[in-house]
Amino acid sequence: MTRLINGFLCIVCLMLAACATQTSLSEEFDRSVKAYNRMLRWHEIESAGMTYIDPELRDEYLKQAESLKKRGLSFTDFRILSARYVPEKKTGDAVAEFDYYLLPSNRVKTVSYRQAWVYTESSKKWKLMSGLPDFE
Repeated sequence: MTRLINGFLCIVCLMLAACATQTSLSEEFDRSVKAYNRMLRWHEIESAGMTYIDPELRDEYLKQAESLKKRGLSFTDFRILSARYVPEKKTGDAVAEFDYYLLPSNRVKTVSYRQAWVYTESSKKWKLMSGLPDFE
C-alpha cells in the first residue's frame, strides 16, 4: 500500500512539474513577444534582431533594419492584437500592428506584422522566425 501511495505522489509531482514548465514557457513567450515589439517601438531594431531573431535569419533581418533606418522609419505606436502559444510544438504566433511614418512625410500609416516564434531547446529562449514587414 505504501508503494502505491508513493507511486501516486510521484506521478502527481511529475504532472505538477510538467504543468509548471508549460506555464513558464507560455509566460516567457508572452514576455518575449512584448519585449521584442517594445524594442521596435523605441527604435532598437538592431538590438531586437540580435536578441530575438533566429541566428540563421539575423543577417537578412539586420540588412532590412539598416535599410529602414536609412529611409527614416519612425514608429509612433504599436499594439499586440493576438499572441497564441502552441505547447505541443513549442511554437507561437503573434500579430502586432504598428503605426509609423517615413521621413520626410509626416503621414502616419499602419502595418500589420505577423510573427512566427519557436522555442529553441539549445538556447532555452524564444526566437523569431519571420523578418520585418514591408513599410511602404
